[in-house]
Amino acid sequence: MPDESWTRREVLAAAAAVGMAALAGRAAGEPRPGTAPDKLPRGSGTIGIQMGLPPLATQDLDRLFDDLHRLGGVNALFPFIYTYAHVTAGMPAKGFHGGNFAIPHMQFYGRTPLNYQDMRATDFGDLDVMARIIPVAKKHGMKTFAWVLEDHDRAPSASWEKLYEVDFHGRPALAHPAGPCYNNPLYLGFVLGLIEDYTRSYDIDGVMWSSERQGGFFNALGAYAHGASADPGRATCFCDFCTKKAKDLGIDVQRAKRGFTELEQWVRNCRAARRPRDGFFVTFFRLLLNYPELLAWENLWIRSREDLQLQIYKLVKSIKPAIPVGWHIWHNVSFSPFHRAEMDYSRLAKFSDFIKPVLYNNAAGERIRSFVDSARGNVFGDLPPEQAMDVLYRELDYDEAGYDKVKETGLSADYVMRETQRAVDDVKANGVEVWPGIDIDVPVPAGSSQCTADGVKQAVLAAFRGGATGLVLSRNYSEMNPDHLAGAGAALKELGLG
Repeated sequence: MPDESWTRREVLAAAAAVGMAALAGRAAGEPRPGTAPDKLPRGSGTIGIQMGLPPLATQDLDRLFDDLHRLGGVNALFPFIYTYAHVTAGMPAKGFHGGNFAIPHMQFYGRTPLNYQDMRATDFGDLDVMARIIPVAKKHGMKTFAWVLEDHDRAPSASWEKLYEVDFHGRPALAHPAGPCYNNPLYLGFVLGLIEDYTRSYDIDGVMWSSERQGGFFNALGAYAHGASADPGRATCFCDFCTKKAKDLGIDVQRAKRGFTELEQWVRNCRAARRPRDGFFVTFFRLLLNYPELLAWENLWIRSREDLQLQIYKLVKSIKPAIPVGWHIWHNVSFSPFHRAEMDYSRLAKFSDFIKPVLYNNAAGERIRSFVDSARGNVFGDLPPEQAMDVLYRELDYDEAGYDKVKETGLSADYVMRETQRAVDDVKANGVEVWPGIDIDVPVPAGSSQCTADGVKQAVLAAFRGGATGLVLSRNYSEMNPDHLAGAGAALKELGLG
């Protein structure tokens, strides 16, 4: 696991990156970014955009990249080059295959049982999308980041199943919110092989890795947006690799399983509206006192993921020291105080060049209300929804619309500023950049707040007021109204960055 005493400099040294500037695109010795609106932060100036595959695989790239720069001030591409999720690929579910939309070079995958067919996306035939876009992007002065989105709705094929987590009943957990196991050497071999493949085989300008998951303890609670129906009996991971690691750390595996068994029953009772004699929260806290192994297991999960992130960082730096490596941060960090506690940006800063927290303020209204509904199924069950929302706002330091209104209003630009500033404060000691993910037409259910050009503009301005040194326009170019994308460009022009 990452050593608490390590500094980012020591990590870089371990990766043979001596002499590298703290951030790509910023010379050593330059001042740290400021935060005042009239003194914009200095950094890489990255204005990225997330992109599904159809435009990159089928459209005239010269015209496409000109439009991206003209409308949104874009100078960096974040293609979903590896994804098994049709929504991020920007493709219909029917007939979608997914996987690696570049060419897997098999010499890098000797530590995994997966073969070429298990990895390769066949949706565009033999086309190597990465090879197609990079030279045209460079001609337009645009950087290209390899973005590995690890999350799968379910195991993509039978060959993948042996890489997946196991629940505390001993069953393979082959669907979201579970996923591949961070302590399984077969999965580690795949991830590190994929990262090495992209870094050595393509002239990329950076790497961003994404995991929109959490450990089994919080999954059992349904502690995420739309998590009210999560199966509390599917908590992970209890594979042989995780149980061995737990034993080596002094965690009692059998007591952990008993704790998860009691947690499962407690969650099921709560969801059936069977209020415990001492209330929901008191009984929950008593469960933690009786089984501290529950939190120990969650901590094992998050530290195992950090260990993989450290390996990714060191691997990239050992090959191309100058290119930045960073992390997409799941939107759940904006709703769940539990997930926020375990997503410690100051820890990530020790092996990061940038972080990209998802700050989708328009979609956040519906999502934060959904989180409250999920949490009221157990931990927040003592509170009516309006009070539960108020407590959550106080815990997260938000000043937003109440439970009855937030879905239709979304969260404000002030939320974007506060969350950006919080991230900047946590990572500035390590010289790490913060590039917030800005909501442009992220899909929402009926009756939810709708994106507007001015709303996008205000979110961009707020991010820079919070100290951002760049942005990633999100979630997917294929979903964006061009007029709304132009709202980002208008904000950049107003700031003198367009």
